[in-house]
Amino acid sequence: MKNDTKVILGALVASLAVIVGAVFLFGNDKSPKRDQLGAAGMAIDKTFEDFGSMTADEERTATFMISNTSDSPLRIWNIATSCDCTFASVVIDDVQTGEFNMTMHTSGSLKNWIGEVAAGKQATLKVTYRPKVMPVTGIVTRQVTFSTNDPKNETVEVSVKANVL
Repeated sequence: MKNDTKVILGALVASLAVIVGAVFLFGNDKSPKRDQLGAAGMAIDKTFEDFGSMTADEERTATFMISNTSDSPLRIWNIATSCDCTFASVVIDDVQTGEFNMTMHTSGSLKNWIGEVAAGKQATLKVTYRPKVMPVTGIVTRQVTFSTNDPKNETVEVSVKANVL
């Protein structure tokens, strides 16, 4: 075999190994399946809060009350923010999680977190906006999304708005 043929075959084998590895690594979906988590019902007190005017050095937090309106456990997971400057945490039974952020920036221990709200109980979603992390001026809106096992609210989005001076 010529050297060129060996190089081409080697490159093809290496490329195939990379593709197979990527499919295995990224295709290994460990996220919970709704049908395995049961069905529940939820309500949220609001989906938007306006922080008004603030400076880039300030930090503001909004709270959103999530209620389990069913007789089954309400499960919450897959919490992600729309910007590196926005953080979210959840309080269930007086226990607060660490801070969720954009999916790629959330710590490993929180990536597979699933919270459970007992029937008739509430959880608090805290959304904190820190403009100095990603300095901008003017009116900005940031979102937090999360998944639930409520078939009517599979994905929930809340937003905060601020006028950064």
